[in-house]
Amino acid sequence: MPDSHVMRLSAFGAVMEIACRDPDARAACMDALPAYWQRADGAAPDVRFAIEPSGPARGGAARFQLLEAGTPRANDITLAQVARLLAQRMDYQLGAYARGCAFIHAGVVLHEGRALLFPGTSHAGKSTLTAALVRAGATYVSDDVAVIGRDGRVSLLSRALTLRADMAGDFHLPDAGGAAVLHPGSPPVGAVLVLTYRAGAPPLDLRPLSAGEAVLRLVANAMNARHQPEEVLQCCAAALALAWCGEGVRGDADAAAGQILSRMTHARPALDHPPAQDRPVLDPRGRTGGDL
Repeated sequence: MPDSHVMRLSAFGAVMEIACRDPDARAACMDALPAYWQRADGAAPDVRFAIEPSGPARGGAARFQLLEAGTPRANDITLAQVARLLAQRMDYQLGAYARGCAFIHAGVVLHEGRALLFPGTSHAGKSTLTAALVRAGATYVSDDVAVIGRDGRVSLLSRALTLRADMAGDFHLPDAGGAAVLHPGSPPVGAVLVLTYRAGAPPLDLRPLSAGEAVLRLVANAMNARHQPEEVLQCCAAALALAWCGEGVRGDADAAAGQILSRMTHARPALDHPPAQDRPVLDPRGRTGGDL
């Protein structure tokens, strides 16, 4: 029988264990987690967390420490702080241990029923471009993660935009303190654009990417590629069956956003009926064939 103070939760195939004997702390932490975390008491955990008392209470408030894989992550913090930090660390580890999908560092918006992904590392300008695309008429999903399933479709995992309010312009920022939300639906990928910002550059200067090149760009930005390399490769390849792929430099985000959405609209007939030779094919060893 598992200990009553130990919980195991699963999302996207990743399993986290939380050990906490304080019932109030347990309840607060559960309330702070997104709803897509579900009980998985019999599953083997990928990462173990523990919440323990930390010194005497001050001002009537208990103090706690958070341990991750046996190592203190924070000490002498309030109940609200430990709940918030636990949610952040579980969110981080979710990307690393997810199964059956690819967790990609990428901005995601929807346009005409398809997902536009622009993968990139931190500080690559994803949040700025995301806000500009929404101002241009796209629908916001996330500015930092795209979840691609085995069928190549995108799960609508939405997180608050991380852009400063003074840089977002007219874009209404989601509640920065709110938990991530998994919305219903799984649209196909309409475009994958790998863009670098350069001050003073033309709005959009793109070259086409082959399917193989685009797969490599996605895999290079996959959070769970280390633990699930074959699944990540398969998911990324499946995503490109109906996608317009390009790489290049962008200038002003608002000017680039308008051109991107216009090109997606004009590319729609070709996306619906791509030539067979443009579709990525994997051989039994998991490699992309034809154009690598």
